[in-house]
Amino acid sequence: MPHLFYGTPQNGEVIFDEREAHHMRVVRLKEGQTIEATDGEGFSYTCVLIRLKKNEAIARILKTEKKEEESSEKLRVIVPVGRWERTRLLIEKCVELGVDEMLFHRFERSQHTINLEKAGVVVREAAKQCRRYLFPKVKMMEELNFNEKTIALDPDAPVSLLETDVSGSITIVVGPEGGFSDREKELLRSKTIMVNLGKKILRFETAAILTVGYIALRKQKI
Repeated sequence: MPHLFYGTPQNGEVIFDEREAHHMRVVRLKEGQTIEATDGEGFSYTCVLIRLKKNEAIARILKTEKKEEESSEKLRVIVPVGRWERTRLLIEKCVELGVDEMLFHRFERSQHTINLEKAGVVVREAAKQCRRYLFPKVKMMEELNFNEKTIALDPDAPVSLLETDVSGSITIVVGPEGGFSDREKELLRSKTIMVNLGKKILRFETAAILTVGYIALRKQKI
């Protein structure tokens, strides 16, 4: 399968950073070869590589095509800040499964921090791997607030995800390893639909991936 590269379009060219230039050298690209690039905003650029150096690469655009449009039905997920290796896995899978926006929140029982720049690199690499042209946004959410239909995962909830209406734009809230605090549960019960995922207690990344995958499949995002 041809490789997809990420760059910034500018004056009829696409500019690639050091990371992308390294990727090009690893796959043994040469100047003069035709490649495909994306800007992460939904566009595909067919280009000819005109410069490949250690710290940058430049390609001349031959053809521009809009590959992906913003969805009218958004799929967002609010997740805790967890250990990096598990958070990285979650980011990769959310990109593959068509999440439009990932919001990281430090719940009261969260014990870790996240580097958003590092998370953005994971988004880029995962999007290139699955040939996704419209990259999801990754942000911090300082205060919990809900502007659309929201479901929160709680093993004690009386309603199953399978019984829940997932039409329209929807946000998923996943709690940290220690669960939601009493204050957070009170807020979520008043503002969201609390649902369970079955009999097992799942790790936060497993719960998020399962829920996102189910809803993404229902919405034909994958």
